[in-house]
Amino acid sequence: MNPLVSIIVPVYNVEAYLERCLDSLCKQSLKEIEVILVDDASPDNSGEICERYAEKDKRIVVYHQPKNKGLSAARNIGIKHASGEYLMFVDSDDWVDEDFCKTAYECAVQFKADLVMFNYACVKSSASDAEPRKVFRGYTEGVKSREEAMGIMLDDGGNAAWNKMYKKNLFEDVIYPEGFLYEDTGTTYKLVYNAKNVYFLDKILYYQYIRPNSITTSKVTNKVLRDRAILNTKRYQDLISWGYNSEQLEYRFLNFALWYCTKAKLDLSDSYSEYISQYIHSCKRCPNRFSLKMKIIFYIFKYCPFLFKLIFVFKK
Repeated sequence: MNPLVSIIVPVYNVEAYLERCLDSLCKQSLKEIEVILVDDASPDNSGEICERYAEKDKRIVVYHQPKNKGLSAARNIGIKHASGEYLMFVDSDDWVDEDFCKTAYECAVQFKADLVMFNYACVKSSASDAEPRKVFRGYTEGVKSREEAMGIMLDDGGNAAWNKMYKKNLFEDVIYPEGFLYEDTGTTYKLVYNAKNVYFLDKILYYQYIRPNSITTSKVTNKVLRDRAILNTKRYQDLISWGYNSEQLEYRFLNFALWYCTKAKLDLSDSYSEYISQYIHSCKRCPNRFSLKMKIIFYIFKYCPFLFKLIFVFKK
């Protein structure tokens, strides 16, 4: 019998967390699933752990990459080999609710949704903590228009690949950009835009483990700056060209642009940096949602570029 849902799990250097993740997947209340583990040439014992679980549970399939190619390549391999009608993603240091698949799948079927977005919780230490808080607290459950779904996607945490269930055909012309960090920024908006029907489920089904040395907590390197500049700019330009514009989109891109210019300091020489810098100068007003610190940075960068440069020369 073909599985109803394919769960794709990229695996790299996570032997300390992988068993917790796989245990939560093996205990799913929806039994008609397959779990695709893509071992991205992990240097630790993660590959062996994957094989051990595959021996115990025939719904688990393991693919071993001969060399490390990154998260995007691992996800793309999983999508290529998935046989389920719906796809879900799980990061291998996180874990999920036992109804992770069942609840999202029932919503997708009942409301004929191409994409189901659901709530999740961030956990900074262990699963034994006090009840984690929902990340999305300002949205009501139900069917969402494209504009509403885009608003959730552009909110903090809404861009992630793993708090969603996708109809597999959404990926017919979409892949994760390989060689990039923060690859969700270059992909999720396309899937949300292509979905004809989106449902938001206000229930915690996913637990994101915030650990040291992960991509989201690592220091800002030149590659982080470059990748985020390219992917955020492309997302903004695509959405504008597709006729989608909103206060949320402008806020999100301006917020990123100021963060980028602050981190990049004086090096704004490439084409993406120039676009980002020109965008800030073209903004007619500062969003009310900005903190006082962000408002100060905005006005200094926009109206006193010499002072902006002087501050960072001094700080360096």
